[in-house]
Amino acid sequence: MLTYSDLESTIIEDLTLAWNSCWQGYAYETQYSEAQMKAWLEKCQIDLSQSVALKKSDRIIGFSLLALENKLGWIAGTCINPEFRGQHLFEPLLKYQLKKADSLILKGIQLEVLTQNHAIKVYEKIGFRKTRELYVYRHTKDALSAFAPRSRGGSVFREAILSDYFHARNESGFTPPWQRREEYLQRYPSLIARLNPEGTAGVLMTKEGQVLLDAWTMAWEQVDKLVSAILTMTQGDFRLTNQPKDCLTGYLSQHGLEADDIQYEMRYS
Repeated sequence: MLTYSDLESTIIEDLTLAWNSCWQGYAYETQYSEAQMKAWLEKCQIDLSQSVALKKSDRIIGFSLLALENKLGWIAGTCINPEFRGQHLFEPLLKYQLKKADSLILKGIQLEVLTQNHAIKVYEKIGFRKTRELYVYRHTKDALSAFAPRSRGGSVFREAILSDYFHARNESGFTPPWQRREEYLQRYPSLIARLNPEGTAGVLMTKEGQVLLDAWTMAWEQVDKLVSAILTMTQGDFRLTNQPKDCLTGYLSQHGLEADDIQYEMRYS
């Protein structure tokens, strides 16, 4: 018999096992240790009391995770164990999650989904609407050998305090996706922010590991220097997730650097 329940009382060991099992076969198979799972839940602000498990007996065979922040919701993952796919379980699981979220009176619920994922049809069927495309770049130093921005302006980007960084980003008019909202990024334990002198372009990275988390500018004349700064700070790599279509993506495409994947940002309200 299949049953639904919330995940509030689920121990981290069982949740990690369910996560690693259910994501098998997806384009990006994310596998977590228990410590990584716990850290990810905290960073995303997943509310397990409002998230849903689909169970067969006591085994979690599917789940939907709901993050909550400022009266907005984010579906951080909805999936079914490979053994049970093709049995029309995904749609009722997601409907159950949305019904559970109704009592929270949210302003809206968002999610991101790869454009080639067939789940898009289900999302649209139950009321999600595409809001924009988000680009995923995963280019290594070796793959970028033929990519050469005209200027080398990385040195003009100076370290900034985080409050100044996010203020400048807000003033620029940049609208971040969920995983690049200020509240989300501030939860990383160690960050370094850099701004150009005009405060019209910025880069945010982890201090350890030099992972690029955020890059933005709304000024076309600053893109060349922004890209140069990124390549300097990442030692030649360009890996950036969920970049909205803007002058940065336009510049990259113009110079032959296309996204590895594209996601739809979708919203339910």
